[in-house]
Amino acid sequence: MSDQVQHLDILPAHYVSQSKQWLPLSPSHGQDITTAPVPTSVRVVSWNIDCMRPEPTLRLHAALSYLQHSVFKCRTNRRSPDPSCILLQGVLATAFSAILDNKWVQNFFVILPFTTDAWPKLSKYGTVTLISRSLQITRSFSIHFSCSESHRHAIFVDVKLSSLMDTKLVHPSSQSVITLRIANTYLEPLPDGAPTREKQLELIAGALLQDGLFAGVVGGDFNAITPNDSEAVESLGLWDAWSGDDTDEGGFTWGYQPRSPIAPGRLDKLVYTPRPGFFIDTPKRIAIGQKYGKPTRRRWISDHYALLSKAQCVYFPSDMSDVSMLFSYWHIVVFITHSARFFRT
Repeated sequence: MSDQVQHLDILPAHYVSQSKQWLPLSPSHGQDITTAPVPTSVRVVSWNIDCMRPEPTLRLHAALSYLQHSVFKCRTNRRSPDPSCILLQGVLATAFSAILDNKWVQNFFVILPFTTDAWPKLSKYGTVTLISRSLQITRSFSIHFSCSESHRHAIFVDVKLSSLMDTKLVHPSSQSVITLRIANTYLEPLPDGAPTREKQLELIAGALLQDGLFAGVVGGDFNAITPNDSEAVESLGLWDAWSGDDTDEGGFTWGYQPRSPIAPGRLDKLVYTPRPGFFIDTPKRIAIGQKYGKPTRRRWISDHYALLSKAQCVYFPSDMSDVSMLFSYWHIVVFITHSARFFRT
C-alpha cells in the first residue's frame, strides 16, 4: 500500500488575539497550550456539512452556531466547551474562512489544518478538525489517498487523556496518561467506489493501530452504501461504535433532508480500535431537522445528520490492577455492549 499513500505532518494552529491571526503550533508548544488537568474523556462530533448545496458560508456559520449553543450549551463566545474534537467533512475551500472567523472557535479551539493548502491538490473541499484547547496535542498529520479520484484524504490528531476514574482519589502519573489518536475522513463516493473505500479505510486502520497508541477513533462520512462497507470495518481490526445493525433506521444519517429518492442509510460512522479499558458511547444522532435562514426562507444546513459520542479510558487503581482481571472485565463489558444489537426490538 506504500505506493498509494502520502504522509504529511501538518501543524495545528491557534488564534492569537493580540495579532488577530491564526498561528501554527510547534510540536513542543502544542503540549503547553493548556495548563488544565489532563481530561479523562473527550466528546467527539462528526458532521458532513455538504459540499454540494448553495450558500456554503451561511450554512457553515449556522452549523457552528448550532454546535456551540445546542450541543455544547455555550451561550456566549466566552463559554468554553467540554474537552472535544469536532470533525467536519465536506468543507468547501470558498467557505473555509467561516471557521477561521468564528469567535467561539477562535477563543476555545485549535484548528487542523488552518489552510486549505494542506488538502490534496485540486481539492475544492476537504475535512477540518477542531480540537478544544483543553486537550494536549502531541502530533498531527494527514494521509492523502492517491487511489482517490475525488481527492479524498484523512487527517489525524494525537491527544492526551488521563485513564484515571477519579483524579481526586488517585494522583495522575506518567503511567496513567495515554495517547488517543482521532481521525477525520470522507471516503470515496458511489457504489463502484467500494473497493477504493476499503483501501482508504485500510490506510486509516494502519495509522490507528500503530504502536505507542492506547486507542484510535475515526469519524466521518464513510459513504457506507454496500454490504462490503460494513464488512471491511471488522476485517481491518476495527469496531463500529453503533450498537445496532445497518438495517436499523434509528442509525440512519442521510436521506431525509430532503427526502431522497435513494434509500436512506447510515453513511456516517464512528469506528474505533478495540482496546481493554477504552470505551466509546453509542453515537447519538444530532442536527436532525436543523435549518438556517429567514423564517420565510428556511433551508437545511446539511443533508446529513451529525453524530455525537464520548470516548474515555478507564483505569482501576486497586482491585482491578491485575492485567488479566482488567482484560476479563473489559471482555464482559464488550460482550454485553455488542450483544445488545441482537436484542434490539
